[in-house]
Amino acid sequence: MESKWLELVMLLHVLGVLMLGTAELCEGCSEEERVALSRLKPFFPFIDYTTGHPGLNYYSTEEDYDSVEEKESSLDCCKWSRVECNPNTGRVIKLFLHDRNGFFRDPWFLNASLFLPFQELQCLSLSGNLIAGCLANQGFEKLSSKLDKLETLDLSYNYFNDSILTSISQLSSLKFLDFTANFPLTKSNTTNGIKMLSKLNNLETLNLSNNPISNILSQLHDFTSLKSLNLRNCRLKGIVDLTEFNTLMNLKELYLDFNAIESLGSSFQGKGQLKLNKLEVLGLSGNHFTNSIFSSLAALPNLKSLNLGFNKLKGPIDMKDLNSLINLEELILWSNGVTELVHSQELRLMNLSVLDLIDNPLDSSKLSSLGKLPNLKILSFGSTELKRSINITEIVGLSNLEQLDVYCHSDTDCSFSLQSLGLFPSLKTLYLIGFTFDETTSYYQNSK
Repeated sequence: MESKWLELVMLLHVLGVLMLGTAELCEGCSEEERVALSRLKPFFPFIDYTTGHPGLNYYSTEEDYDSVEEKESSLDCCKWSRVECNPNTGRVIKLFLHDRNGFFRDPWFLNASLFLPFQELQCLSLSGNLIAGCLANQGFEKLSSKLDKLETLDLSYNYFNDSILTSISQLSSLKFLDFTANFPLTKSNTTNGIKMLSKLNNLETLNLSNNPISNILSQLHDFTSLKSLNLRNCRLKGIVDLTEFNTLMNLKELYLDFNAIESLGSSFQGKGQLKLNKLEVLGLSGNHFTNSIFSSLAALPNLKSLNLGFNKLKGPIDMKDLNSLINLEELILWSNGVTELVHSQELRLMNLSVLDLIDNPLDSSKLSSLGKLPNLKILSFGSTELKRSINITEIVGLSNLEQLDVYCHSDTDCSFSLQSLGLFPSLKTLYLIGFTFDETTSYYQNSK
């Protein structure tokens, strides 16, 4: 009996020691990782400074950039805004080492081995540091054996050439890779390097935007795991045949904005030619598309978001050309020459909830066509060519409308009747820019 009692006491003692050790570990980052962070500081001097937003990068808002950076007050690096730790183990899982002032630095070479102590690391952001490459034999391939949880790598706005892609291709756990705006790609054999990235069998998001890689399409055929591909401003031009993406059968998002594309080809218009059955988001803004683009999209029935802003659309748009997009929820047509939406047959866009027609010369006497989209929740329109009086009462039937944005940039005043707001019982947000009102504001206040 006494021996069993001693065994029980010893067991409780061991459990107490283990629990104490775990508690101590979770009080902050480990000593090994604390030392590793100090070794990174000469290269990333802001690592122990606060930032208004831990994901601050070149996509951040002006408000983010206005935030004041100051020295971290805590000695516990897990409480730093640029470091995120696992709350249970205290190990570093995310490092936000982006530098919004990086372009004021001279290009330099990184020793990627400095990240080896962070064996639980899942996310690493090095955006905007003007890194020109890695030291000899100290590239990202060094991380492949120990950092097997690394899923997100942001190398945007640096100075890498395609030689870095060979080492990145060995990071088999990567799911997200951002290679936006790495300027030396203009002088390197980029496409061969990018093809090597197809070894990343878990890669779901690839951002190559703002790189002059017009010959890239044929190198993407083996990226079968991709769900999101960003080729914004990559100097694509002329005809970009969508069948080039047919092997990317898991693709949900494709961004081809701000190139010089005129057509998406015609070879896929036959039944079964296009295999992008999962594509939900298509960004085509800032290209040279005309009204014929709509019939080219009929082979994408699962599309939910379509951005055709800042193209060469003109005159009336016959909505029958969009009827095959029965799942479409968002249609962006800003900065074109659209005058009217024509419904020549029964409309099938019953899921459309967002319509942006800003900066189009809409005929304000034909706004009734907008009322045939009963499930709209957000509607935006207006341009320099709006007539003086906008008759909102013509938009009948938008009982679900929650946000209405109307812009008048004319040299003369535009008028708006506040009484017409009664047509939109679900309205929560109203933006009117450049208007005078026919009634006093007290009417609007009493009709809320």
